[in-house]
Amino acid sequence: MNDKELIMLFDRRDETAITELDHKYGSRCRAVALGVLKNEADAEECVNDAFLKVWNSIPPAAPDKLSAFVESIVRNKAIDRYRTDRREKRIPPEDIAPLEDVAELADDTGSDVLSHETVDLIEEYLSGIDRKKRLIFIGRYYRERSVSELAAELGIAEGTVLSSIHRTKKGLAEFLKKRGVSI
Repeated sequence: MNDKELIMLFDRRDETAITELDHKYGSRCRAVALGVLKNEADAEECVNDAFLKVWNSIPPAAPDKLSAFVESIVRNKAIDRYRTDRREKRIPPEDIAPLEDVAELADDTGSDVLSHETVDLIEEYLSGIDRKKRLIFIGRYYRERSVSELAAELGIAEGTVLSSIHRTKKGLAEFLKKRGVSI
């Protein structure tokens, strides 16, 4: 089926247009989405969303080159999805747990357990800082993630992770010192 016939199916609102579009351009569209998203399930969902947008765009649009039209929609959908995923961080809520179990952290005195008061103060400090800084700190010291894992999960540079950890630790030390606790 050529592009003109396919566009005519869309004009007539014939649902076989989607099937034909998938047969003709589906594999190319999935390759474009996969190139951006690096995840097959996300790429498939992106292509489905793009095909829906094509359905809603034709008519009134009548592109001269259907393949370019469809692929640009897929690419834009994939880029939007990529940005949304990075902005939302895709870190499950269970990874942002309270610090009641932070007792594994050791203090400078060699004790393997922090007092409940110290844990409460750490929670108080962390609840008052920026969400991203809190995620990085908890990820590094509570979830035991590497700097590179955190950078990849949050979609930021490793240097940003390192500087955030440094600043958070410094701020926490100052906060605890003001409250008469040293770690």
